Amino acid sequence: MWNSIRADEFCESVRDGTHDTPKQQSFGYKLVTSKHIQDGLIQPDDAYYISEDDYKKINERSKVEKWDVLMAMIGNGLGRSAIVESNPDYAIKNIALFKMGGNEVKAKWLHYFLSTNYTQQVIINYLQGTGQPFLSLSLLRKFKVPNPPLTTQQKIASILSAYDNLIQNYKKQIEALQIAASELYKEWFVRFRFPGWQTTEFENGIPKGWKVERLGNLAEIKSGKRLPQGYDFSDYPTSHPYIRARDIKHGNIDSNDFAYISDDVYQKLKRYIVDENDILLTIVANIGDVGYVNKSLQGFNLTENAVRLTNYSERIEPRYLCYYLTQPATKIYMEGLAVGAAQAKLGIYKIETIKVLLPNINIQKVFSRRITLIHTKIDNLNKQITNLTQQRDLLLPRLMSGKLEVE
Repeated sequence: MWNSIRADEFCESVRDGTHDTPKQQSFGYKLVTSKHIQDGLIQPDDAYYISEDDYKKINERSKVEKWDVLMAMIGNGLGRSAIVESNPDYAIKNIALFKMGGNEVKAKWLHYFLSTNYTQQVIINYLQGTGQPFLSLSLLRKFKVPNPPLTTQQKIASILSAYDNLIQNYKKQIEALQIAASELYKEWFVRFRFPGWQTTEFENGIPKGWKVERLGNLAEIKSGKRLPQGYDFSDYPTSHPYIRARDIKHGNIDSNDFAYISDDVYQKLKRYIVDENDILLTIVANIGDVGYVNKSLQGFNLTENAVRLTNYSERIEPRYLCYYLTQPATKIYMEGLAVGAAQAKLGIYKIETIKVLLPNINIQKVFSRRITLIHTKIDNLNKQITNLTQQRDLLLPRLMSGKLEVE
């Protein structure tokens, strides 16, 4: 076993970003928060801008630099960490900052240590003890970090980084395929450059023979179901995954963070499961997010905060309908249909009224075949990511504890 030292001894220092809320601007410097720490990376695309004065004020004590390590202190994703792999131009809020002095090896070692089940369990135990969803600097500074020779840290970090690099490569391939699929939809059904468009007659702004139809006439809409009163999610994976609204996004269903229910709970909810080719639609909070159910998700339970479209009319292809519903204009329209003073909700009777552009069914079928080929590639890449993630997560605690030796 290796000796362990405090985190504030392993690092140059342990600090935190602001906990205030600087005024939002239309341009300037981005303010990164806990939610922007995902998959071991900083993903600040939707972070809002703050003024140069606020940026400088925050960075007087918590300037982020390349090869620093960040950890979420508050909110969703609390305890997640990320390595700063490029020179940043953002400030941080509700995030702990481990200053690494530009040392890439030590930064990767610390990040992987913070990602272990052991560290995450320490965090859980601490939060249960305080009752507050907040990681204090005093706790983080006292974290004991294994401190083997730097050469050992480098070898282990290289092994784990190889898995992460391959996972990120697959994710980039998936993103490229998703863009290609989205562009195909826009080319055919927004720009109307579908096969044979040159000889097609147009009427009222759409190809002749195409129609606009109510969604309620094209698919059956069924609700999900909340957990029975007095029951909670399982503390470990079971054979009954439960799809929450947060898992439904961008036309897909993210399986990386499913909740699970026990056999007893499943027996109470077994009527509220999804079928292959169902389209899921969130109806509370982030209203109008869409996800498509592939074969691997069949039989999973569905939250009460979403509905599923199923039992389609022969006039509509579900793959086409899914892409129609994911369009930004459609999402905005659905948000406008939601009602409720305290918390807006999109009711089934409102969903039934959504107008859908209904192309010729033969064109829909050709589109569906092409899109299915793309999504088959995406599914295969996701399986590779799942396998690599599982292998990495099995290696992680053994390597970090010294139980698995490296040459």
